[in-house]
Parts: sequence; C-alpha cells; structure tokens
Amino acid sequence: MSELILYTGNAFSVADGKGRFVLPLEMRRQVKLSSAGENRLYMSVHIENGCATGFGESHRRFLFAEVEELAREARAHGRDYNADLELERRLGTIEEVNFDEGGRFAMHPDIKQEYGISDAVFFYGVGRYIQMWKPETLIDSKDRPELIRNKVRRWLDQRDSGGGK
Repeated sequence: MSELILYTGNAFSVADGKGRFVLPLEMRRQVKLSSAGENRLYMSVHIENGCATGFGESHRRFLFAEVEELAREARAHGRDYNADLELERRLGTIEEVNFDEGGRFAMHPDIKQEYGISDAVFFYGVGRYIQMWKPETLIDSKDRPELIRNKVRRWLDQRDSGGGK
C-alpha cells in the first residue's frame, strides 16, 4: 500500500432506485488497489471546495503521516502546531463505505446532505483523491477548469432535455 495511487479522469453517475451511485471502473480499481484489494471507499469533505472527496486506505494513511510530518517541522522550527486539531480536520470527517463488485455504493447520508447531492454525482480524479460534486455546484465553481465546467453543463443540458440519464 506504500505505492502512490493517482486518480484521474471523470465520469457521471445517476442514483439507482435504491439511491446508490456507481464508482467509475478505473477509479474503483485504484481505490481497491489503495485498500489492499478490499472494496472500501473512504469519503470526506473537501476543506476548501464545495465537494466531497473519495479515496482508499493509502491516502487515509498519507493524511495521518502528513500531519505527523508537519508537527515535526513545527517543533524543529520552534513553531506552535496543534496536531490533534489538524487530525480532527483531516481524519475526523472521514466516513467509510463499501462498494459491490459493480461499484455500487450508498453515499454516506451526512456527506450527501452537506453537499446537496441527491440524484447525480460527478466524479473528478484530481491526483491523490477523487472529488465528488453535485453537478450544478461544480458549474458554479469558477476555480474549476472551463473544460470540465462545460462538460458538466452539457451533460446537465442533455439530461434536462431528456437525452441522458
């Protein structure tokens, strides 16, 4: 699990009749690789963006190790650093969900509610983790690349006109 797992690509998922979403195949493979072969997805809040995040076990361990490193650096330079508070921010909001072999998973209800995700989600691989957006929110996020915002806008337009699921 020490191997660096990088998530790339993007995809949409529409909730099925049970309210489950499907983790895109390549992202699912990466999550599984990151989680020692288990179908375990960790979800959390993004500290700065209006989206949820998803990742495997290796990134969860990275978050912990990064806080330990920041604490060491602060001590070495005589700076104050509240590692416990930073661990709360980074690890305290993580929710664990399992997905089946088809990638179906029930998004944690707190995360769904926090971001207003109901019937559709946009998965966006951005390196060490996956961003999970309510499509309308991503369009309004001016910091996202125009190419991605336009892709989501086209998908929503097509779905609204009855052309897509």
